[in-house]
Amino acid sequence: MPTAPNSSPNSAAHVVPPTMPTVLRSWQHLREHTPGMAIPDKLPLTPSGATYTMAQELTWLDAQHFAVGRWDGSLSIFQFTSATTQGPLMSTVANTPSAEGVQMICLISDGRFATSNDEQSALVWQRQGPSWQDVQVSQRLPFPHEFGVANSGARIVNQELGQLYFVIGHANGFLSIWRESLVGSDTLSMVASLNLRSATPTNPWHLHNIRGIAVLAKKAANQADHIVTGSEDGDLCIVRLQDASIVSRTVYNPAAQRGINSLAVSGNRLLVANCAVGKIDKNLWLYEIDEASWQINYVDGARLVVDQQLAQVFDFDVIWGRYSEGACWYAATEEGYLWMGNLDSNGKLQVIARQAVTTKLGAAIGQSENGDLAFAAYDLYEFDAMSKP
Repeated sequence: MPTAPNSSPNSAAHVVPPTMPTVLRSWQHLREHTPGMAIPDKLPLTPSGATYTMAQELTWLDAQHFAVGRWDGSLSIFQFTSATTQGPLMSTVANTPSAEGVQMICLISDGRFATSNDEQSALVWQRQGPSWQDVQVSQRLPFPHEFGVANSGARIVNQELGQLYFVIGHANGFLSIWRESLVGSDTLSMVASLNLRSATPTNPWHLHNIRGIAVLAKKAANQADHIVTGSEDGDLCIVRLQDASIVSRTVYNPAAQRGINSLAVSGNRLLVANCAVGKIDKNLWLYEIDEASWQINYVDGARLVVDQQLAQVFDFDVIWGRYSEGACWYAATEEGYLWMGNLDSNGKLQVIARQAVTTKLGAAIGQSENGDLAFAAYDLYEFDAMSKP
């Protein structure tokens, strides 16, 4: 049975800005609390009517198709193409802007994925035929209102146990754990929940949104039973699924002024993206995870910034990927740049190239098993990542 939500370590009331993209929330705070700091006359996002059309999440569903979730609540499925223009194969409303749009899209199994819905549920979508043009909701996943809307998700298949786990990171700092049998079942049931909130958040609004979840596989057993989460309160938590226990907790940067936007894992290497505030802060961090103790150890940091005079530069999304010469990482920043890098001979972060792609915003990125790279902001961009950078 699910465990009851724990009380918040921050019982006092805190004033949180109205629902808005995190980049605007941060600019608003800088404008109000940092006199004399250079603030743009026009903020990098403008509303379309009462909502924003910025992309928040991009997830590949198979080798040719990916889904994009936006702040306005829309969910669209695209086919990767070399055409100069393309429309979605399917587009629907999966969430409301009041719940900050579609922030979570996670592949569950072949032809089936989950998305955020509202403050009390997530949705599982099922493809009805061979194409993604006919997709319908197959299950509603209810959870307590205290958890908040789904911000992130990950699926973990454990063949040894014959089980599929699905974990959701929630807006109020809770983690819900769902499970189904790999044989004879396509119904997820919540089996546990955890309160992962930090008592000392790195952000000034006491926000706890769990923005990223990545799966960890212990090499000795070759079976995934651990995940790592990253939240706006600045904590990285490693959770063991079988007993729903927190096995380690690390503040990604004790001096941080903002929380975690995204994370990615490759082997025991962990990348963390955040917002760099000021002229020396970094917005990309590299850690190593000790597979014996599950401790998270700092390795390196990088400042992905072009205009060094900017008061802040968000690193919106980061992924591990590959290109023609091997493994690499990609990041999308507020200045509208796509960054590409790898690790040098000492295991430190190294930038290979950067490219201005979109307006000053940032984007959601994802790479398919074929190496195709999709980049979604207001508009949609596609790259052949297997060619020379």
